[in-house]
Amino acid sequence: MAKSSVGTKAPSRIRFVMVEAELGDGDIGQITQAIQNALRPPQPVATKRITAPLGNGNGEQHVEIEPFDEEEDVETVDVAPNPPRQRAPRKAPKAPDVVDIDMNAEVSLAAFAAGKDAGSQHKKYMIAAAWLKECRGISAVGAGHIYTCFRSMNWSANIPDFWQPLRDLKAKKYFVKNDAGDYEINHLGLDYVKKKLGGGRDGAE
Repeated sequence: MAKSSVGTKAPSRIRFVMVEAELGDGDIGQITQAIQNALRPPQPVATKRITAPLGNGNGEQHVEIEPFDEEEDVETVDVAPNPPRQRAPRKAPKAPDVVDIDMNAEVSLAAFAAGKDAGSQHKKYMIAAAWLKECRGISAVGAGHIYTCFRSMNWSANIPDFWQPLRDLKAKKYFVKNDAGDYEINHLGLDYVKKKLGGGRDGAE
């Protein structure tokens, strides 16, 4: 037994325990695990130290209370990220039906539009509607009339909604809407085509 070091107030204490037991088949693994757990050094735990004065306040005593576990049980939940939403393929706009119109009789649409400013969709709509009214006697027009004129003039027909420019022109007071739901170019629209877009009725400058 080792001698205690100088200045040590309490003697060292050693306890050696020997266990002898008869084990059945299959029990040796459990006993071995239990012995390994017993020999494993204890994990450090946090303790709280409270300093409190003794009876008359002339001294202090450090009191250690029961250790507490600072780690809280936290339930981990695996949340799968939301898969990116797949965009549905954009459907090509359905073209309006073609209307039976004689495009080449005098005055043809090409001659009527010659020399006029057709630099926007709205202007093309107004030229087509004015030609239909003045040269074909068709006052009420729909998307099919305008689409037919666009195809005849090789103007781009890649318009998602052929009715939308008619609604826009009605809001600008160049068209009116009749009881049947068709659009008619009014006198303001006709004057705009004649005076603002240039050219002449027969295509002459």
